Amino acid sequence: MELQGLTGRVRVIPGPVNIGVIMLGGDRVALVDSGLDRRMARRVLELLSAYRLEPAVILNTHAHADHCGGNAYIQEATGCRILASPSEAAAIANPLMQAIALYGGAPPDELINSLIVAEPSKAEVIESDTLEFDDLAIRVLRLGGHSIGQLGFVADGVAFLGDALFPLHTIQKHRLLFIYDPLEHLNTLEHLQSVTASSFVGGHFQPESRIDILLAENIRHVRDAFALVKSLLSGPQPYDRLAKQFFGSFKLQKSGWEHFLHRATLSGLLSALKRNGEADYRIMDNLLVWYGTGKPGKREL
Repeated sequence: MELQGLTGRVRVIPGPVNIGVIMLGGDRVALVDSGLDRRMARRVLELLSAYRLEPAVILNTHAHADHCGGNAYIQEATGCRILASPSEAAAIANPLMQAIALYGGAPPDELINSLIVAEPSKAEVIESDTLEFDDLAIRVLRLGGHSIGQLGFVADGVAFLGDALFPLHTIQKHRLLFIYDPLEHLNTLEHLQSVTASSFVGGHFQPESRIDILLAENIRHVRDAFALVKSLLSGPQPYDRLAKQFFGSFKLQKSGWEHFLHRATLSGLLSALKRNGEADYRIMDNLLVWYGTGKPGKREL
């Protein structure tokens, strides 16, 4: 584990989830996310201690466990504040919500695991578009889509983007990305085309000076998923038959908790198409049946 310098005031700890380190006053730093669990958080604190640094605040991009699972340990050890958007702060404090949302009710044990349900921690709500720490202003980016209230942070010219963008090798490996709201995610990707920074840091990719190619790949991934769903809705489709065909097209054979991630993404795609006027559903003989409306969408997907 290392502290990699990006600018005079910004560092990053590369790892399975990159953790940002923003220099505040004196020995105080702001972390962007905290990693998956106590083990990772302990290593982060040991690294910072070697540089005589201590977290004063954690800025959480979103409440997925791999980004906030270290919160509780760091907060207990340092008394630091934790800041997140209103919806993400609620999930950080009540992480079982993540499993409930995926399952649609009281979740089975398989969904209550460290990759879905983080250890709870107390988070405060970010309301403004700028955070002031000592002499440093941190710009807040609204990056909803992958998660309901995901945020990004721009400090000293470095933009931390959470999971708004994924590298191509991740798309190729997983084939279908988890996206809570694909329509809002497209809005976020389009918004990022106008964000300027000297470096861009994603949760799962190393610092990049340009993200235009990444943006194009991520936009294409979402649009391809929309196109596939629309092609499968040429006639009425019970949800589970639609899911089988959709997952099969991506050659997905997931079981256990990962299956529910893919179902949530499909449900988000269908909901987005309904809001866009291109799909609708009916309950027929106690089955949820989706169908295409044959109408042009309000916007191009």
